[in-house]
Amino acid sequence: MYLEDVTIQGFKSFSEKTDMSFKSGISVVIGNNGVGKSNILDAIVWVLGENNLERIRCYDRHELFFAGSDAHPPAESIRVELNFKQEANNDDTIFQFTREMTRDGRSRYWFQNELTDRQSYEDRIKTLGMGQALKTMIRQEQVNDILLVNPQERFNIIRTVLDVVSGTNLCQCLEDVIAPRFARYMSYLLPRSEVRFDLISIPPHQKGFDIEVTLPGNRVRRAHQLSGGEKAITSLALKLALFHQLQSPLYLLDEVEPALDYINHKSMQAFLKDVASDKQLIMITHLRSTIDLADTLHGVRTRFDGSSFMKFYFVMDERLLKLYKCC
Repeated sequence: MYLEDVTIQGFKSFSEKTDMSFKSGISVVIGNNGVGKSNILDAIVWVLGENNLERIRCYDRHELFFAGSDAHPPAESIRVELNFKQEANNDDTIFQFTREMTRDGRSRYWFQNELTDRQSYEDRIKTLGMGQALKTMIRQEQVNDILLVNPQERFNIIRTVLDVVSGTNLCQCLEDVIAPRFARYMSYLLPRSEVRFDLISIPPHQKGFDIEVTLPGNRVRRAHQLSGGEKAITSLALKLALFHQLQSPLYLLDEVEPALDYINHKSMQAFLKDVASDKQLIMITHLRSTIDLADTLHGVRTRFDGSSFMKFYFVMDERLLKLYKCC
């Protein structure tokens, strides 16, 4: 299953109805800073049930609405529609979710174009495995957060992500399932390195989780000792290894690639191709090396009044990539 179409109207910087289409694989969204690229990801998770305003970069619900400009009046309602396609035996099935809100706070929900109550709507999302997509979005400022906390906090964060109550069960999952995938991802991002999970007992009854990375030259580093670039790479690999245990069919990645040299850009490409082999990636980026990987490319721009629109959309090929100049 993958997200095929998104329609946004009145949400944040999108004053007019805006349609965008994706394919399974890697979809890349480009545009100058401040044109509203991240608002697309916010809109997606909002439809999927995100009600924590801070997680969609708002303090007040009115910030979800287009504020108005000389050319466009303030939005009195917002409406976002998602179409997911499930491919099975050449019989494509579409699952459509729509969420609408008015300025006075009233919300309405549709599933397959049928008006439904909030609980039934959220149940449908969970049944189809879409609810976990709220956990599988990473923003630029969040890449390192899982390595910046102490081992005990890190253990609790991972337990929350994986929704595992028992610490014993979590330890087993980390060692038997997460560790091999994490090592596989790290083999792309830090070739010739080795990684090891270190599960710590903290008196009286707490547990901690640390990571030991052996870099080329037999240099051993704990998570907190890694350089900025090494930390970003390690954190990204760990998070996506954890995400793979969730049911979400897509990951939303907002400028998560660290600053890398040319050789390591190639390593990042191999890593992203591996991740995208069974997950849909919708990525915001400024990096040419990531744009190289795009199955679809989406260009976001702003009008003179500051409202966002889709400047272009195309299925990427080598000819179009050569024409690409800047974001």
